[in-house]
Amino acid sequence: MEGRAAIENTSSFLALGDSFTEGLNDRAPGGGFRGWADRYADLLAAGQPGLRYANLAIRGKLLAEVVDEQVPRAVELRPDLVSIAAGGNDILRPGSDPDVLARRFDEGVASLQAAGCRVLLFTGFDPSAFPVIRMLRGKVAVYNMHLRTIAAARDCVLVDLWSMRVLVDRRMWSADRLHLNAEGHRRVALFVAETTG
Repeated sequence: MEGRAAIENTSSFLALGDSFTEGLNDRAPGGGFRGWADRYADLLAAGQPGLRYANLAIRGKLLAEVVDEQVPRAVELRPDLVSIAAGGNDILRPGSDPDVLARRFDEGVASLQAAGCRVLLFTGFDPSAFPVIRMLRGKVAVYNMHLRTIAAARDCVLVDLWSMRVLVDRRMWSADRLHLNAEGHRRVALFVAETTG
């Protein structure tokens, strides 16, 4: 698989997004947060000595902020691999339109690819197990279909969180039911590693 070969030869990895990628609620031993991205970088570094890694994700960021603030920084740095997971905070807002969000997301992916970066992107998880956000399931599903289309059209590596049935298990989530706990982040990192070969 071409995408897997490209990721195996990765010497630099940059993670973009919001609290999901920042690693909120996955406490690191020395303070701060670890999260799936740090965990995946550790796995990637095991096979790529000297891997350069940075996580630019910031909790609460909307998709436009990720595209306007974090994507240009990634373009400057030109890492081999960039992960981008964004739009979840927008979906939570009343009146947000997944069609409009997808167009903005595609612009961000196009900018990253124009800089020569391999792009790793994520669908949203299935919120069916969580009463408060279950009502957004249809909107998440529409957005996910757009993300799958973008990934296919632009030859991105897609991490399909909707297909991760373990994420329906409440034991993977923090008490707020919006953020993964340490075990949830660990499972996502392993799934990313499996997806990227």
